[in-house]
Amino acid sequence: MQTIPVWLGVGGFMSSKLDLSLSADHTEVHLKVLEQEGQPAVDVALSVEDITRLIQVLGQCRETMLEGKELPPIEGATFTPVTRTKWALQPEASTDGSVLAFQHPAFGPVGLVLPPADADRLMHGLHMHQQMRQQPAKPRGRLN
Repeated sequence: MQTIPVWLGVGGFMSSKLDLSLSADHTEVHLKVLEQEGQPAVDVALSVEDITRLIQVLGQCRETMLEGKELPPIEGATFTPVTRTKWALQPEASTDGSVLAFQHPAFGPVGLVLPPADADRLMHGLHMHQQMRQQPAKPRGRLN
């Protein structure tokens, strides 16, 4: 079993309140809330579906916490590109745009609504990438 301590800041100090352990057969994760101030430890077994739902709920909480705040710029942000996924593109009625939905290996199903102007910008960028692949290598600058 692989154990991953989750470090949380408490009163200016970092302490491990949670341990996550992946079972040897990779079918469940044990989320253990460690004993704190006389409270007994709690161990919860989570399936893939449980983890997906927990990620969704935590995401909704994060989204609510950020309401009214400006989103940080994507330029310079650290992220891990997804290379193994299934995706779909479909019309989105409320914006007259498109939804790009995909299975994120770490976060589960994710969807991005692209209003028409953003969809056009994406199409333009993809077209530029296609042209670049078809031409000999040239120095690349900002693409969109």
